[in-house]
Amino acid sequence: MAAAIALAGGGAVSPALASGSTPVYLQTIGAPGGGGHATMYPSGVDVDPSGDVYVADTGNDQVAAYSPSGAQLWRVGTRGTNPKLAGRFAQPRDIAYAAGLLYVADLGNNRVQVLNAADGSVAAVWSYRFPSAIGITAGVDGANNPIVLVTDNVANGVLAFSTSGSLLWSDTTPVGKAAGQFNGPRDAATDSAGNIYVADYANDRIEKFDANRNLLLSWGSRGAANGQFNRPYGVAVDSAGRVYVADSDNGRIEEFDGSGNWLATVGTGQFGLRRVAVGSGANPEVYGADLWSYEITEYSGVGGTLDQTFGGTPPATGAFNEAYGMEVDGANLYVADTDNQRVEAFDPSSGAFQFSWGTRGFGDGNPGFNWPRDLTINETTNTVWVADTKNFRLTEFDRSGNPTGRNLGSFGKGPNQLNWPYGIASYGADLVVADTNNSRIQLWDPSTGHTVWTAVGMNFPKDVTVAGDVIYVADSLNGRIVRLSAVDGSVIDSFGVGVLHRPEGVAIAADGNVWVADPARNDLVEFNSAGTYLRTFGKAGSAAGQFNNPTHLETLVSGATNELFVMDTWNDRIQVFDVTGQ
Repeated sequence: MAAAIALAGGGAVSPALASGSTPVYLQTIGAPGGGGHATMYPSGVDVDPSGDVYVADTGNDQVAAYSPSGAQLWRVGTRGTNPKLAGRFAQPRDIAYAAGLLYVADLGNNRVQVLNAADGSVAAVWSYRFPSAIGITAGVDGANNPIVLVTDNVANGVLAFSTSGSLLWSDTTPVGKAAGQFNGPRDAATDSAGNIYVADYANDRIEKFDANRNLLLSWGSRGAANGQFNRPYGVAVDSAGRVYVADSDNGRIEEFDGSGNWLATVGTGQFGLRRVAVGSGANPEVYGADLWSYEITEYSGVGGTLDQTFGGTPPATGAFNEAYGMEVDGANLYVADTDNQRVEAFDPSSGAFQFSWGTRGFGDGNPGFNWPRDLTINETTNTVWVADTKNFRLTEFDRSGNPTGRNLGSFGKGPNQLNWPYGIASYGADLVVADTNNSRIQLWDPSTGHTVWTAVGMNFPKDVTVAGDVIYVADSLNGRIVRLSAVDGSVIDSFGVGVLHRPEGVAIAADGNVWVADPARNDLVEFNSAGTYLRTFGKAGSAAGQFNNPTHLETLVSGATNELFVMDTWNDRIQVFDVTGQ
C-alpha cells in the first residue's frame, strides 16, 4: 500500500456573482410524511407503578407513552434544523421513570433530557456531555437515596447522577475481560440495597457491585443455554431483587435471583431485543423493547407467557426513514434507507418503487445491515457495493440485491480496516471509500481485499464522488471540498472554505460544475469546475426546493436534461432538479 498522504490546507473562497440558471424542480421520490416509518423503533422501555409504559423510540427520534392496554397517550419529539433544542432528540436510546419524571438518554445529542411523565413536556436538560449515553436507569444508592445511572459504552462504564443532574461518581475502566472491567457496557440497574448490576455487553456477562462499587460477583458466558448470554443489552431488577436480562442476540429475557442463579426465560426469537423493564408487585409484568420487530412485548409475571404486544407496524416500502446515500443510473436509483436497514430501488424516470432488500444484522458473518449510509454501482462488475456503516464493512450485491459473498473491511484504523464508512464510489473495478471516523479516504481493490492507498488529513469526510481520474471529497468538519488524484491519492487542491459550513454530499454535473449539500444551512452550494463559488440554492423547509438536512447528492444525464438528485434526509424524500443551465 502506498504511504499515507497528508492534505494541504485550502484557502478561503471569495463568493463571486452567480451565473447560470436556478435549478428547476422536477419530482419527489419517496413518501414524505412518515410513510417509511415503523410505528415505533423501541430501543428503551420503562413502566410506572400505574402500568403506563414509556418508550425511547430511537428510529423516530421521539419519546412516547402508552396506557396499560397499549393505547398511545402522547408522543413528543421532532426532527428539525436545530436538533439540540430542548424537546428534540437524536437517536434516544433508553428511558427511565422515577417520581413522575422521565430521564431520556439522548444519544445523538450527547445528553440526558428530563420530561414530565404526564405529557412529555420538558422539565430539564442536563448540562453534562456524554461520549455515548446508551443506557439509563433510575435507582437508589446504599442509603436509599434516588440516583440515576447512565451507561456510556464509549467511556466504557457507568456514571451516577443525582436526579437534578449532578455527577455523583463515575466508574469507567479500560476495555477488558478481567473481573470488574467492562467491554462496551449497555445498561445498569440497582436493587433496593443499592447494589449495582451491569450488562457487560461484549463480555457476555452480568457484573454485580455493592453500593460502594466493589465487585461482588459476575455470571454468564457466551452461549444459548440457560444462564448464558449472547450480547446482554438491558438489565432491570424488581422489588424482590430478581434480575432480568435482555439477552439481545438470543432474542429472549432471562430471569435470575440476586446471586445469579437462573430462574426462568421468557420470549424466544425477539429479533431486535434491546431493553427490559419490570412493573410493580410480587409478580410484576415484564416488558421487552423489540427494536427490529417494531414493538413492545409484555409477559404476565415471572416466567410468564406473552400477554400482549403493541406497535408492530413495519415501515412501508417505497418510502424512507432518514435515508442517507444513493446511486443512480439509467436503470435504477438505489437508496440506502439507513434507519430501516435496507436498500430500496426506484425507477429514476418515474420515481416508481421497484424492489428492496436487507434486514438488520450485526457482527461478523451476518447477512444484514447495520445503519448503511451509502452505495455505489460498479459498472465494471455490474454489481452494487453498500457501505454497511456500523458493521465496518463494504458488502457486494448483484443488481437485484442478491449477495455475491464478497465483503471488505473490519473494525479498526489500520490498513484494510474501517470505522464508520459514510461514503463510497466506484473507480473502475476499485472502490473509493470515505472512512469517516478514521478521517481518511481509501482506495480498495476488491480483487485482493486490500487498500491501494490512503489519504489522511480530512476531518470526518462524509461523501466521495469520482469524475475521470479525480476524486471529490466532502471534507465535512473542515468545511471544504478536497480534490484527490484517483491514481495515488495525492492532493490536487481544495476549495469552499469560508463558503461551506458542514458539507456532507458532493456531485459533479455534466458541465463540470460541483454541487455540494450543506446540511448546516439546509441548502445546496454550486461551484464551477475551478472551485469558484457560483450560487446557493434552497433553504430550510418542506416545500419543493426546500430542505431539512440534505446529505448525499447524485447527478444523471437524462436526454437533454442534467438531473440533480438531492437526499433530503429529515424530510424523508429525494428531490430531483434540472440543473442543465444556460
